[in-house]
Parts: sequence; structure tokens; C-alpha cells
Amino acid sequence: MITLADGCGLLFEHLGMPSLVGEITAGILLGNLALLGIDFNFPALLRESQFMTYSSELALVLLLFLVGLESDMRDLLSVGRNATAVAFAGVLLPVLLGLGACVMLGIDGGIQEWFVGATLAATSVGITAKLLASHGVIKSPSAEVILGAAVIDDVLGILLLAVLASIVVSGEFAYVELFLIIAKALLFFAGALFVGQRLMPEIVHMVALTKHASIWTGFAFCLALGFAQLAAFAGLAPLIGAFVAGLLLDDVDFRVGDTLQKHTLEELIRPISDILISIFFVGIGALVQLEVLLNPDILLTIVVLTTVAVVSKGAAGYLVKGEGFDRLGIGLGMIPRGEVGLVFASFAFAHGVFQPQNYSALVLVVLASTVLGPALLRPRLARF
Repeated sequence: MITLADGCGLLFEHLGMPSLVGEITAGILLGNLALLGIDFNFPALLRESQFMTYSSELALVLLLFLVGLESDMRDLLSVGRNATAVAFAGVLLPVLLGLGACVMLGIDGGIQEWFVGATLAATSVGITAKLLASHGVIKSPSAEVILGAAVIDDVLGILLLAVLASIVVSGEFAYVELFLIIAKALLFFAGALFVGQRLMPEIVHMVALTKHASIWTGFAFCLALGFAQLAAFAGLAPLIGAFVAGLLLDDVDFRVGDTLQKHTLEELIRPISDILISIFFVGIGALVQLEVLLNPDILLTIVVLTTVAVVSKGAAGYLVKGEGFDRLGIGLGMIPRGEVGLVFASFAFAHGVFQPQNYSALVLVVLASTVLGPALLRPRLARF
């Protein structure tokens, strides 16, 4: 799994696409060996494996922890009106258009269509940031709007996941309960960030007394898992806690000695997280059933939802006011759903919200948006 995932990831990177697309493609290949006449039920093996279940759950925690690390709290608190407007529109439009598309396509059933909308509302800040950095325009006004909006988008998406996850677990949907869930999520965010920002400098100072990289790696794991457990105690999805733990450490520089040449917490946990997250992405791809592409209704679903994914985020860029901005480019930069969208899809499938056909369609939509976003944005970078 790891070898094929790395090989496919490298191949797709050479083709100018995100590596995660290659890793999921590796999973799709392994999960559909029967189409090649190979009698090996890989998806069943994944479902029966306790190791796969555990590693996927741990990968999700680490994935959200890394998303939090990539999200800059200072930028989140200092972004202007433009980034805020793009972020809110980039969540509301996909959710509303996604709900409308579900009604049109006959994907109704309450919480299912909300998960479709939530998946379409996600934005992967990492994919667009890498493209902007590689072209040397990451400090341009348009790029700053994209990155600021993507950070707010992540926070809004995680809050939305907190609400939907609590509804799935409790099995109830009532306005009073909904208000309590939202209030609980906001209080958890605010409380964790307040306490963390007061205590984290002292904790980091104590850990910094050692120069051993293993201490920092263990510290990262303990922090991610500890906050995940606190979120579970609060009645929220553990993923929420992992994201908040990453936010607390977004701008801290962890020096562990010149001999290691490792200067950030993210770099220290990457070797472990890359393996686990690769396994997670392969697992996501393996559950995709390619035979659904023979179903005209599913093909129509993929086309409609991909169109919604592109148009809804693209339109959000036109809320930017002022001179010197490439509004279309900003909208295109918000298109990739990437790993964040896959978290929504996999959570919903694991909890029985999505049927295999709809899950397969939605993963393919996330993949399409992840490929189309950078491809559409690249020609616009000259205007940044």
C-alpha cells in the first residue's frame, strides 16, 4: 500500500497534480482489482483489519492536527474584510447549492444532503499555497486573500463538522439541540485557545530544555491526542480537538539542534504522519467502486456536484472589493477540496450516512476539484 501510494503520488506530482490524488488513485486501483480479473477483495480486508481501523483513526487526528498547524492564527485574526467575505461566501454558496443539487438529483434523506454540502464547502489551504509559493506570488494581494479566506474556511468547516458529527452520533435533530451543539463547539474553540495561549509558552519552554527530537515528536502526538480526547469528553468529534491543538502551535519555532536540521514540529512528525495519512488516503480510494461509473445517474451526480464545486467557490472571489485583485483567480484558488473534503466524506461513510454509490461519487468529485483547481488557477497567476 505505502509503496504504491508513494509511487503514484510521485507520478502525479511530476504531472503537476497534488500527491494526494495519486495516493487515492492507488487505493482505487487496489480496491477495484476484480475489474482486472484478480480475485482479491482488498476493501473487505481493510474493513476486517483492526490495524487499518486504528491507523485510519490516528491518521485523521494527525491530519487535522497538521491542518491546524498550517492555519495561521495571526492571519486569522488580522485578515481583512475581503478574506472574510470570500470565506463566508465560500462556505454558504457550496452548502446551499449542494443542498439544491441533492434535491434535484434525488439525494435526500436529511443529514446526507447536509454532508454533501459540507464536503463541497471545504477548502484545502495546503494545495493552493504550494502552487502560489512555487510561482513566487504567495505575498501578492490576491494570494493573501486566498490564504486568509482558506484559514477562516477551515475553521467554519470544522465547526460545521462538529455540528453534523454530533447530530449523527446523537441521532437527533432539533433546533434547541442544534443551538447547544454550536454553542458547545464555539466554547470549546474559545476555551481551548484561551487556555492554550496562556499555558503553551510555558509548556514549550519546559520541553525546549531538551534537544532530543523524539521529545518534540512525542509532545506533538500527546498534544494532538490529548485535545482530541478533550473534544470527545465535551461531546464533540475528536477531530475538532486535534485541529485546535494544531492551531495553538501554528507559529512556534521548535529548534532541536543544528545536527538534525529540523526546525519545526510539523517537520518532525511528518515522517510518521506521511505514512499513516498515505494509508488513510489509500483506504479512502479503496472503498470507491468504479462500477458506479456505469450508472448514468451516478455519472450525472458527479458532473453536477463537480460543477457546483467549481462554480460556488469561483463565484466567492467576486465579493472582493478594491483595486489590484484578480477576483476570478481568488475564486479559482478556493476550489481544491483536498484532504479536508475527504475527511467529511470518510466520516459520513464510516457512520453510515453515505451509501457506497454516493460515497464513491463524492470522493471522485473531491478528486476532480483537487485537480481542476490548480489547473484553472495556474494560467491566472500572471495577473497576481
